[in-house]
Amino acid sequence: MSSSPQQTLKQPHWQQELLESYTSLEELVRDGFISNAESNSLNGVARDYRVRIPRYYAGLIDKALGARCPIRQQAIPAASEFDVDLPDWARAISQKAFGVDLPWRADAIGDLAKLAAPRLTHRYGNRAILHLSSLCALYCRFCFRKTHLNDREKSLYDGSLDDAFHYLKEHSEIREVILTGGDPLSVTDRVLENLLRRLGEIPHLKSVRIHSRMAVTLPSRITDDLCRVLASTQLVVNVVSHFNHTAELTAPAREALARLRKSGIPLYNQSVLLHGVNDSVDALATLFQELFELGVRPFYLHHADWTPGTFEFRSSIEHGQALMRALKGRVPGPALPDYVLDIPGGAGKISLQDSKIMRLETMEDSKIAGALYQIQTPQVKDQEQSAQSVLYAEFWKLSSKQSL
Repeated sequence: MSSSPQQTLKQPHWQQELLESYTSLEELVRDGFISNAESNSLNGVARDYRVRIPRYYAGLIDKALGARCPIRQQAIPAASEFDVDLPDWARAISQKAFGVDLPWRADAIGDLAKLAAPRLTHRYGNRAILHLSSLCALYCRFCFRKTHLNDREKSLYDGSLDDAFHYLKEHSEIREVILTGGDPLSVTDRVLENLLRRLGEIPHLKSVRIHSRMAVTLPSRITDDLCRVLASTQLVVNVVSHFNHTAELTAPAREALARLRKSGIPLYNQSVLLHGVNDSVDALATLFQELFELGVRPFYLHHADWTPGTFEFRSSIEHGQALMRALKGRVPGPALPDYVLDIPGGAGKISLQDSKIMRLETMEDSKIAGALYQIQTPQVKDQEQSAQSVLYAEFWKLSSKQSL
């Protein structure tokens, strides 16, 4: 008697791990990551922002450190995700910089504002962003797309890819497609292989960049079969990982990176400057040095975007600049990323190292501090725009220690 398909076809190990992820507060209570009291206070957070934590990544949480654990802060929902009530002086500064009283915005970097076709953002002249999937192995608490990833927010991921491919074919100035999500490696190898084949049939496309946290949050996804798919296309494939702390550079993560390198895939990393997670010289120096020694080049350190529910992670621009200055004597030059800011609304990235930054106003009260900046940049990164001046507002908790 022959076996049924259900008996003979097994899911890849990584997909089974994904299915077994924590997806509710109740599960986190059951396994001791949060208390019942914490769970009751976080119902609103879990309603507004999705929860998914692979058991592998949850296993990296040091419960003895409590809320200070850098893994926990990135993964476990927290009351700090409720947006703070900004005082009148902060609202006035936000109004001057952004034209609105509250700085946070659902479409923080203009994914929807620059949507050229369903699931395709064309923000840069010679490259376009394809939103392949809304699924992530881990829904990071600092994510700049955390509002887009809600079940109720479908517009960034709606529609087939046919219109996006038609747009790509019609725009010969586009040479690179950036695969993002969610996490683009959450799709199956077959889906990815078909996608790369279709992209490879467009003559003016030369390269594909894949932005993924799978090596960080679910390293079992980086299989030999996946590496074969990535290495078999005629396009140049670059993989950008998102390690934020050395606690994430576990043996399985290192093996995943080594597997990609062995397949000839160039590896890069971008991190986000996160208060309480990695905003110290020691934390960043160790991270960048170890990545560099693993054959992964750090190329961006992002200043946090103005996304709802991320206020806890914010710091001043001056603090980020001071960290970068201190890092110059600690790590090799090629291991130093560029400290960048995405201009709210989708105007592109600017380097906070190459720009002239002036504080026009500074205010604080018993809870938060803030500043109005004028940023004069020689050029917007990845754009043909010349020098310009940008007004920008930043606020951070006054209790946040901004020491190096």
